[in-house]
Amino acid sequence: MVAVALEFAKLRRRNVWSLCLGAAALCVAWMASDAARAAQGAADGTSALLYMAPIVNSIVMTLFAAVVSSRACEVDHEAQALKELLCLQRAGTVFAAKLACSLVLIAAAVALETVGLDALASYKGFADRPGAVGLAAFAACQIGPAFAVAALVQAVALRWENQFASLAVGLGLSLTGLFSLFFPPAVQRLVPSGYFGLLSCVRMDWDPVARTTSFYSVPFPWGDAALLAAMCAALVAVSAWWFSRKEL
Repeated sequence: MVAVALEFAKLRRRNVWSLCLGAAALCVAWMASDAARAAQGAADGTSALLYMAPIVNSIVMTLFAAVVSSRACEVDHEAQALKELLCLQRAGTVFAAKLACSLVLIAAAVALETVGLDALASYKGFADRPGAVGLAAFAACQIGPAFAVAALVQAVALRWENQFASLAVGLGLSLTGLFSLFFPPAVQRLVPSGYFGLLSCVRMDWDPVARTTSFYSVPFPWGDAALLAAMCAALVAVSAWWFSRKEL
C-alpha cells in the first residue's frame, strides 16, 4: 500500500484524475447520443446502451489505460530517477505498484461510466434497467480488458524511455480493438482490447424488412473471461520477470 501511495504522490501533477473524469465523461456523452434516439421508457433501451458501451470502451478506455500506464512509468524515466528508485525498492514492488496504480485509475473511470450509464437509463425511464449485480458485472467486464492493455503498455513504457512507443502501442490497440469487433471471435481473442466485445452479454439483430433492431442477452462467456485472465497473468509475469533483470 505504501508503494502504491508513493506512485500516486508522484502523479499528483500529472492530472491523472482529470483524465479519469474526462474519459468517463466522454464515454457517457457518447452513449447519451445513442440514448437520445431511443423512445422514453423503451423496453430495450438499457440493452442498447450495454451493447454500445463495449464499442465505445474499445476506443476510449483502451487509450485511457495506455495513457495512465505510460504516465506512471514516464515519471520515473525523467532524470534517470528509475535507477535511484531501484536502489530503495525492489523491482517487483515498483512494477506491482505501478500496475496497481493504473488498475485503481481504470476502476475509477469505469465506475464513473457505469454510474453515468445507469443515470441515463433512469432519466429515459428504460424498462430493462439492470440491478446492482448486473452493473457490477458490466463494470468488471470493462476493467478486465483495460487492465490487460495497461499491463502490455507498461511493459513497453518501462522498456523505452521515449513514451511515444507506449502511446503508439495504445493507439494501435485502440484501433485494432475497434476493428476486431467486425472479425470472427478467433481474431478478437488475439487482441487485449478485443475482449471488450467478447465479454459483452448483449447481442443485436437487424431485421432488413422491418428495418428495426432488437437486442437480446446471451450467457456470460466464461471461456473468454478465463482466457483474458490467463493473458493478463502471462503479460504480468513475463514483463515483471524482464523488469527484474533490466539493466539500467
